[in-house]
Amino acid sequence: MYTVVGHERYLPLVRASSIGNSSYTPKLPVTVYYEALCSDSMVFIKNQLYPTWLRHENKMNLRLVPFGKAWIEERANDTPKFYCQHGPRECELNILHGCILKKLAFKKAFPVVACLMTNFQTSFDQCIEEYASYKQGIVNCSQGQKGAKLFAKFGNETDSVHRPLPFVPSIVGDQPYDFYEQDDWLQHFERKFAERYEAKFGTKP
Repeated sequence: MYTVVGHERYLPLVRASSIGNSSYTPKLPVTVYYEALCSDSMVFIKNQLYPTWLRHENKMNLRLVPFGKAWIEERANDTPKFYCQHGPRECELNILHGCILKKLAFKKAFPVVACLMTNFQTSFDQCIEEYASYKQGIVNCSQGQKGAKLFAKFGNETDSVHRPLPFVPSIVGDQPYDFYEQDDWLQHFERKFAERYEAKFGTKP
């Protein structure tokens, strides 16, 4: 088990026509680093990321990393302590999100995550209803070592971008993280995605 503790505190141009199979649709990688109880993450996912993904899911290789400004205290001969910006409940939910993303194919997982990010009151029972057969496996994951290991993995990945993240959510496209482009990603996500897609593949998404 684990302990949660609250705390406030370039790639070359690749044209679609250059790929052997003319029916192949290239995907632009996009990774979003967020927190389950972060209001800015909620607004971004609800109003920009999820609607854009619904329109362009066949052209976007989207990954979600639920960790944000959390951190992990490793303790000798004891279980690690998890600290999250918005308290212990956020750590639990971040781990739950991680298990949803692990147990479900992304096309099924993202609608569940987006549902949970609608507001602070939305329940897991409500959001997982369509995939109820997966519910217990997700819960077991989130309450055991699998969930804890996923959270640690997300932490390492987040730290490799910037430690700590200057702002949550943070977005990384097909280029390395750039602090000065974050406002553009956050305020005009679909436009930014289309710009990077055309720059990389030579065609509009």
